[in-house]
Amino acid sequence: MEKVDLRPQNQWQAGPDEELKIPEAYIKGLKFEVIVFTRKERGGQDFTFRCKNYTLIKGGEAVFEWVIIDTSKRDSKGNVTLKRLTYHPALSLVNVGFMVVPAPEGTEVAGVTE
Repeated sequence: MEKVDLRPQNQWQAGPDEELKIPEAYIKGLKFEVIVFTRKERGGQDFTFRCKNYTLIKGGEAVFEWVIIDTSKRDSKGNVTLKRLTYHPALSLVNVGFMVVPAPEGTEVAGVTE
């Protein structure tokens, strides 16, 4: 496996009929799936992301490390028109409702192949 600098933010995208490929280092070992709850009355929509580690801090803050978010775009029928994943070395949530669960076996994210 080639060396990858995981400090900068990164993004990968592919068209609907293209395979999305990202370096294995970004998706290996994503142990947790995080479901973020948003306020529906404000037009929010719950979303999920995967991370390798997280820390709960006093004051209602949670810090997540090695975060992969599926930011794919869909049309009005729900078909994927753009496959896109974004990587963030760290992400913080403050005073936001969320739930952390173990990620399903393997590190497959949004149909990505290693």
